[in-house]
Parts: sequence; structure tokens; C-alpha cells
Amino acid sequence: MLTLWTRPLSTRIGRLGLLLALLALAACQREAEPVPGAPDEPVAAVEALAEALREGDLKRYAELSLPPAMHAQQKALWRQQVAAKNPVDAEQAQRYAELMAQLTAPDAEAALWAKAEPKLVALEQELGPKWTLGVTMLSGFATTAISASETMSEAEKGHATGVVTALAEWAGDQAQFTDRERAKQALGVAVRTARELELPDVAAIEALEYDPMLEKAGVAFRSFKEVMAAYGIDADAALSQVQAEVIAIDGPSAVVRVRYPLLGKEVSFEQPMRQIDGGWYREDAIEALERSVAELGAAPATGTADSAAAPAN
Repeated sequence: MLTLWTRPLSTRIGRLGLLLALLALAACQREAEPVPGAPDEPVAAVEALAEALREGDLKRYAELSLPPAMHAQQKALWRQQVAAKNPVDAEQAQRYAELMAQLTAPDAEAALWAKAEPKLVALEQELGPKWTLGVTMLSGFATTAISASETMSEAEKGHATGVVTALAEWAGDQAQFTDRERAKQALGVAVRTARELELPDVAAIEALEYDPMLEKAGVAFRSFKEVMAAYGIDADAALSQVQAEVIAIDGPSAVVRVRYPLLGKEVSFEQPMRQIDGGWYREDAIEALERSVAELGAAPATGTADSAAAPAN
């Protein structure tokens, strides 16, 4: 001990500073660890989901959609689900590879714009008054398809229908789609995204594990929002103004009405939620996992709802 404190003062101070820095770093790392599970209140859970989407963090969105045990099971099922899917058509796989090669080429932006601009001019000249009729028909087809879907939950159908309704009026302005500057900006985003994704072919996509897949999907999702912004749709502004309120609650089950502004209209839908182990999660995400478990014959995840009347599976 005497030898230690008879060393030069500068050495003692330097080592003390290093020790404090390491302790501070360890404390910061501990604080940065995410808290498992979703918020313990339905409205806060919905708001957390909206915030994850606003940040483009699909990994966090997935974690907030299912309780930890079920989320772990979803990760384990991912490889089985990929293997169980029908193989991608060879022609489609080739088209994807060719598109990615064009988007990642050294002169991609200039080369693709040289092809795109004449098509925009032709579109502008050919459609004219037919544009509004076409948008009306497409929105009608979309609404009908949503209503008839056997894979979407009622909450997803309500949300999708509200989005289509808001977009239909906005899409009536043909000039937005043939505007050269908007198109150039969107093309630039597409080129940058293709290079960042580093997924040159379908095989690269199928080789992804669950977490890397969500990270790549997050890159694509954030870029998609940039393209939307180029055409006047501020998705992040809409997500930052999400309002949620509980309209029904019965033990571990609740229904939350979600509202947010989109292109001057209000999109509103009802989101069923389920409470498991203290956190509130999307009912449709839980049911989707249960269907996957049934289809693949996997063992169900264990989990207990806060009310004894509602098990996790």
C-alpha cells in the first residue's frame, strides 16, 4: 500500500481517471440494455409501437408485438417458415437479380434516369383525363381486396382501408407522379438503398436469419418513407401524432382506438391488445404466431396472462 501511494501523483491520478472512465462506461452500457417486454398499459404499448415505426426500428417493433417467450419462438420458427415456403419462380428471381444489378451499378442513377424520363413523358401524355378514373378504379379494387382478404385481421383491414381512402384523393393529382424532381429524388433513394442492403439475389435474402432480416427490412422501410416524403407524404409526422385510447377492456383483453392524420384526413382503426406477463401486445401478432405454430407443428411458447382466464396460447 505504501509503495502504491509513493508513486508519482500524475500516475495515481491517471489510473484513477481510467478506473472512473471504465466504471462510467459499464454504467452506460447497463442503462442502454433494452427492457424486455412491452409497456404495462395498452395505450402506452400502442404508442411504443408507433414510435418504433417512426424510428424505422422493425426489430424493436417485433419485440413490442409479442411477449419475450413468443418472440423467441418466432425467431426459432423463421428458418422453418423460409424452408416451408414455395420456391421463388426462376423468372422472378432472375428479374430481381437484374434489377439489383442495375441499381448497384457505378452509374446507376444516371443510367436509370435516362430510361425513366421518357416513360414519365409518355405516361403524362397518354393518360391525361383517364388518370382520375384509373385511380378511382384502383382504390376500389384495393378496398375490395382488403375486405376479402383471409390473411388480414380485422384491425389490419380497418387500418388498410383507411390508408387507401386517404391515398385515393391524394393520388388524383397526376402531376405528383410525373414530376421530374420528385422522381429523381425517389430514384436516388432506391439506388442508395439497394447498395446498402447488399442483397444481390433471392438466395441472399433466403439466407438471412431473423434479426439480420429485420435489420435489412428496417433499411428498406426507412427508405420507403423517404420515397413517400419525396411525393409529399410525411409518414414520420403522421406517426408522431398517433393518438390512442382504450375503448374496451376485459381482464387481459383490450381494444384500443388508434387515430393519426394522413394527407389531411384522419385514419382511424381499432387494435385488439392482449396482456401477457404484465405487458400489452398486439392480438393479431399473437394469433399469427399461433397459426404458424399450428401449420408447422412446432411446440407452443409458454406464457401466462395476468388473468388466469387467458393463457398465452
